[in-house]
Amino acid sequence: MPNPVVVRKLKFGGAVRYEWEGDLVDARGDDWLVVLHDAERHRKLPPDADETPGFGIHCIGLTGPLTVLHWFDPLGRFVDAKCDAALPGRLEGRTIDFVDLDLDVIVLPGGPHYVRDRDVFEARATELGYPPGVRRAAWCGILRALRMVRRGRFPFDGAAEAILGRELAARGPL
Repeated sequence: MPNPVVVRKLKFGGAVRYEWEGDLVDARGDDWLVVLHDAERHRKLPPDADETPGFGIHCIGLTGPLTVLHWFDPLGRFVDAKCDAALPGRLEGRTIDFVDLDLDVIVLPGGPHYVRDRDVFEARATELGYPPGVRRAAWCGILRALRMVRRGRFPFDGAAEAILGRELAARGPL
């Protein structure tokens, strides 16, 4: 049953960077909300030319400084995952907001991963005046992502694939 939400990625200070429509499909305790984004409704606003059609399983942390977006091609094959260091998400009505802190861990098929955008983080932290606690949260989010990837913990334990499989099966044939 559809459960529509809008996920908004905010800059530090509150400006909306991107927003996506999706369906809230799962929750993991009080720690994570899981949103399915699909090719028909996953439209970054503003548009981004490098988007790949397919499906996203977006795990938004509510208690830790991290969100994770697993992206799958139109046939459900894993493309990559982007772990955003972020302030914990907030759900208000049908909107889920999180504040992106610029640092990312990118995970590729087969498990290789790397940290991206250190220079962007440093520049924005200076430009936007990230307080020490926010800087610390960003690095804690990155360390948490690296641990989750390396130890095969949620959502890198097969949960994203299982959630996508369940949701696609409920829709019928591709």
